[in-house]
Amino acid sequence: MPAVETVLGPIDAKSLGVTLSHEHVLVSMGNDAKAYPWRFDWGATRANAVRELTEAKAGGIDTLIDLTTPDLGRDVRYIEDVARATGMNVVVATGIWRDVPRSFWTRDLDEIADIFVREIEVGIEDTGIKAGVIKVANDMGGVSAEGERILRGAARALKRTGYPISTHQWAPEEVGRRQVEIFQEEGAPMDRICIGHSADTTDVDYLEGLLHTGVWLSMDRYPGAAGRPNWEQRNATVKALVDRGWAHRMMLGHDHAPSPVLTGQTPAPTNQPTRYLFVSTVAVPALMAQGVSLETINTMMRDAPAAFLAG
Repeated sequence: MPAVETVLGPIDAKSLGVTLSHEHVLVSMGNDAKAYPWRFDWGATRANAVRELTEAKAGGIDTLIDLTTPDLGRDVRYIEDVARATGMNVVVATGIWRDVPRSFWTRDLDEIADIFVREIEVGIEDTGIKAGVIKVANDMGGVSAEGERILRGAARALKRTGYPISTHQWAPEEVGRRQVEIFQEEGAPMDRICIGHSADTTDVDYLEGLLHTGVWLSMDRYPGAAGRPNWEQRNATVKALVDRGWAHRMMLGHDHAPSPVLTGQTPAPTNQPTRYLFVSTVAVPALMAQGVSLETINTMMRDAPAAFLAG
């Protein structure tokens, strides 16, 4: 199996191990961390992240797919530091989230692709750290004109590099359907695309319709939040798709990021378990109690992520 780029360099895809499909090591929103550094207690923030990733590693998690983009405050040197301190494999992303910068609103689509390709082939900023995945996002209200430009640029970058795309969608409005249509219009290989946040809906027929186009699904955002399916409902959706034969096209995750600590803020109690382990310690045992085999769990948490990242 080919190599996969991580923040510490390429590794064999077979070495990825148990992989969470949609996570973050740090989210600081936009340029706040760089523009207003005095607002952040970076020592406490780093200590919190190191604690959570160390706990996740000890709990059996080997790899995170970190889908943090510049408009989410991406800092690959910070991620590199935390990954090195904890032994966690972290795959970082190029691309753009929901807050599309104005410079992209009129930029030529191939120039958008050029930016993503450069971060894959040369590195992010001047770090030499290469992206291993392309992140795009569309939320409530569907795909905006600016968001569509990012999707098309990402599709062209995928076609040029073979590197996969992982999306943020608003599943209750079936936004993934439009994402798929745009990727198809661009001629992107659908088996290199994952439609994310798909466990935010319990509409199994909608999700199976996406799967029939050839994409992967990231069943993440465990354990849920107010106004969204809870973890039991997410499990029921996963189980229904497993029963229909789709385990090999699904991955599991949380969309978690350890919270940055603001200057003067009391850090969160260190006795709170990391959310990175909710799937492993709560959702997976419940799935197995309902008859999902360990082999099927390994398919979703080991084999599918490796195949998605490596092609």
